[in-house]
Amino acid sequence: MVSRTAAAFLANAQARLDALDTLLAHATTPADVAWTLCGFAGKELDLADAVVYLRDPCGTTLTQQAAWGPKRAASRVLESRLTLAVGQGIVGRCARLRLPQRTGDARFDPRYVPDDQANLSELAVPIQFGDAFHGVLDSEHPAPDFYSLDHEHALQAIADRGARRLEALAAAGRP
Repeated sequence: MVSRTAAAFLANAQARLDALDTLLAHATTPADVAWTLCGFAGKELDLADAVVYLRDPCGTTLTQQAAWGPKRAASRVLESRLTLAVGQGIVGRCARLRLPQRTGDARFDPRYVPDDQANLSELAVPIQFGDAFHGVLDSEHPAPDFYSLDHEHALQAIADRGARRLEALAAAGRP
């Protein structure tokens, strides 16, 4: 499936990412960064959902911190938070390998862990800056084979900007 939305984002990526940087400059906590990434990715790429999982301090689990779409009960409120072990599910595999993970049909992917609703497509990209791994930006869609390479590149670019902001917060001593 060709996504005109993801392709359009990439065609104008620098301007769109500059807009994201402006939004992220106002984020003063990791939770603020997570909510900003979800809202931006959801709107810019016209996604069914977007969820940020942040790594726990020990580095063994990932917990949902923010969401765009049906998981979000209200502004900055999650319906329920899912926690996954690093290596568990598509999100956990992304965290373990620190590489994007994509599935076109979750019914045939043993890594898939359903959340609030079962979907068919999933794309997870790492939120990392250099060697510093912070979490995963994940999106699911009810249609099979929804995510393209353009989606992957766009979502990774968004996650990379979030990782930079998380690094800046960590350097400033903000948890």
